[in-house]
Amino acid sequence: MTSIWKKKAVVLVIVTFFITVASAPAISSITIADDLNKKINPQDQLQNNFANYMPVIPQQQYIQIQQELQKTSPLSRGWYWKPPYPNYAPHTPGGMPDFDQKQDQWQTIYPGPNGIIDSAPMGDDILNISENCIAPGPNCHLDTVPIGDDIVAWSFCGPVAVANCFWWFDSKYADPTGYPGDGNDIFPLVEDYGAGDDHDKNNVPLLIEKLAGKMKTCERGTTYVSDMQDAIDAWFVDTGLDSFFMEHTYNKPKFEFVEAEIERSQDVILLLGFYKPIKLVDQEQIIWTNYVDLPPYTPGHLQSFIPTVPMLDAVQVLLAANYPGVETDVKVCIWDQLPNPNINPLGCSTMTILPPPLGSPAWFQFHFDPSITLVPGTEYFISVEELTSTYNIHWYYHQGDVYPPGMAWYEIDDWTFQPHPDKDFCFKTEYYGDSCVRTGGHYVTCAGVDSEEYMIAFSDPYWNIYNPSSDDHNDPQFVSHDIYNVVIGCPCPDLDYEWWLPDYPSYSPFTIVEQAVIICPRIPDLDCTGSLAWTNVKPGDTVTGTFTVENIGDPLSQLDWEVDSWPTTWGTWTFSPNGGTDLTPEDGAKTVTVSVEAPDEPDATFTGQIKVVNKDDTSDFCLIDVSLKTPVSKPTLILGFLIELLEKFPIAHWLLTTLLTT
Repeated sequence: MTSIWKKKAVVLVIVTFFITVASAPAISSITIADDLNKKINPQDQLQNNFANYMPVIPQQQYIQIQQELQKTSPLSRGWYWKPPYPNYAPHTPGGMPDFDQKQDQWQTIYPGPNGIIDSAPMGDDILNISENCIAPGPNCHLDTVPIGDDIVAWSFCGPVAVANCFWWFDSKYADPTGYPGDGNDIFPLVEDYGAGDDHDKNNVPLLIEKLAGKMKTCERGTTYVSDMQDAIDAWFVDTGLDSFFMEHTYNKPKFEFVEAEIERSQDVILLLGFYKPIKLVDQEQIIWTNYVDLPPYTPGHLQSFIPTVPMLDAVQVLLAANYPGVETDVKVCIWDQLPNPNINPLGCSTMTILPPPLGSPAWFQFHFDPSITLVPGTEYFISVEELTSTYNIHWYYHQGDVYPPGMAWYEIDDWTFQPHPDKDFCFKTEYYGDSCVRTGGHYVTCAGVDSEEYMIAFSDPYWNIYNPSSDDHNDPQFVSHDIYNVVIGCPCPDLDYEWWLPDYPSYSPFTIVEQAVIICPRIPDLDCTGSLAWTNVKPGDTVTGTFTVENIGDPLSQLDWEVDSWPTTWGTWTFSPNGGTDLTPEDGAKTVTVSVEAPDEPDATFTGQIKVVNKDDTSDFCLIDVSLKTPVSKPTLILGFLIELLEKFPIAHWLLTTLLTT
């Protein structure tokens, strides 16, 4: 009887084992696609109502703004700067080149306030109807002379930003001991396009114009991200480097992501969008039948209104002139009662205008800074005053009470006003809502980042605020890495971008980071040889092995190590590279001795990789395959034998069943 129970016990163990295996949950491999790794489809591009350009301003104003913004490069903690490569210039400041777009008529003509192109294309310039501009054409040189109120803008920021990146990478992978003018070109990303040497500063504008042609900047007059992507990809194919480099574009990237990419020493181009809040109209009267001249040097005529919102940011008035084309100063003020010499207005705005002739009135917008606070439902007055004695300006009105909440008031004598309930002047009161409108855009190349202070530095194709030089167009030894504060979030409530730059000198209140174009190598500079396989290792024993690692491109790599998937409860890895962790191409292959303590348990199996990393550029790495296995314990061997027995001899199943039922 005892023998039977022993047999039943053995059978019970076997059955329990099968039940346990059968009821264990299945393990499946799930791949989650990260949206950040998807190339943006052109159909999903931002629907920009303005192209990407920085407007031209008078040189004197440009210098004044630059001097106001000029700062000393900070030495605060937390900065990472992209390293210099001496073969393209002595480059004392170091880092990313800072080429300039303000040269060689790299410009586009856009419509001014009237919304139409008044100029006629000249030379090979192209009238681009879809973008409503005149592009510089195949020669990349704007030949057209602007007329009317057309605006001329620098428009090559996209090609310049990419040229910065290509020049930096070409220098990184070229001969580190080379120099501009040596005639040696061992890396084809940037070649000699007619300057005599690939790294000659005279080769820079040739490179930029070649990129502009591929990005369609010369025919469109602007650069869209999808065209930039296509041009970069085609460039890699044309130079035979498509297996070496790749690009990805990320929409609405987080600052932490951009920071990590810069610190990985990838080349990062940002598209900055310029936004301003949209002004909404609260009160208005926009029809007219007649006009009246404005008295000079006194508050002028008035229009009363009753607001429904608590804020006033601008007023528009409809004006014309006796003497068209004569610049005239006009002042608009807001009052909370009829004006008199003993009270101050709530706010005033003065502007020099160039009014059209009588019969062809134009709207002129007067902004108030700061905004004027109003009480909804309360009566207020708009005064319009000419600040000359010419009686040039006329304000248009409608004969008839078309705006019941208010009326026109004529100044019949100094500070004496007569009501006209049957007349209303033409006006619009405006305030900023929650929505923003895009006014333009600009590409910049990232040169450094401060993760502790939340700051970022650019090689800017337009501005040169830090360390400006008189010769900084094309010579990479002169850089002005302009530094800006980063604010997480979006200043426009209706948009969901991740961060913006509050002190960037754009011509709109908000400079928002819209997209990031990342250019990075596919092939690392580190090359590993060998593999490690340890079998039947006694639990708890220490095993050793070796592999080699070679630097095949980077001037200097600082080696570091990661072991993929090694359980933290197991032993510690030790790496002993022969001669230390510094590795240059001249050092040749470095032997690395590896030791690790096997886990103190039987039947332990590990399959993974050792990642050899350049800690100065963590995107630069190579892999060593590694495996380790400890022997299987005796009870496990016996159980395995029984399972194998059941599989090979089906009659064993009948015998076990008989034992259980006996």
